[in-house]
Amino acid sequence: MFKKQMALTLLVLIPVLALWIIKTTTLSSSDIATYQKLIKNQELASSVTSSNTNQERYFVRKDIWFAQDNHSRLHYHILSKRSVLTLTPIHNKFEVVETLEGIQCWMQDRLFSEGPESSPMQQTRYIEAKEGLYRFNTQEFLANKVELSLYQLPGHHLPFESSILVKPFLHGIATNISFLFSGKTPHFQAAQFKAVVSKEP
Repeated sequence: MFKKQMALTLLVLIPVLALWIIKTTTLSSSDIATYQKLIKNQELASSVTSSNTNQERYFVRKDIWFAQDNHSRLHYHILSKRSVLTLTPIHNKFEVVETLEGIQCWMQDRLFSEGPESSPMQQTRYIEAKEGLYRFNTQEFLANKVELSLYQLPGHHLPFESSILVKPFLHGIATNISFLFSGKTPHFQAAQFKAVVSKEP
């Protein structure tokens, strides 16, 4: 009698156990569709976060001021005809770099007064370059094959014009320049600068 009950119980349990194993170890069509959707979303998310984002801009103007100890401010003015702003994801941050084209830049080096009436004067750099790079993270500007002119101009305001009547006291070409916007005085470097000193008329 006991053997018959055991046999009957096994006959019922074995098919149930077999069905449970099949159900838990095999994937249904809906499971496969859900899995494929998750994989696709992960691939899309990873491609979005690892790819660059670009933005094209025209006639970009940057104005940067530096406070001095005597309460004056040096002014840098960068103008480009066209630029491409690129955001590159690096770990959990973004590197932001702007590639500039058709660059004109005025940079005040020094503000002072001259003459018996203490007329305001400024010593100013003017550069022109076909291409350059501005790194937002490090606040660094780089350009190659640069025309560089140095002026002494009246006033303490930048002229914003490349065709001013005053002749530069120094003019030349540099293979590349860089300046770093940090502190009260930006760090400026010009490599292989061939200068010509302007003669007084």
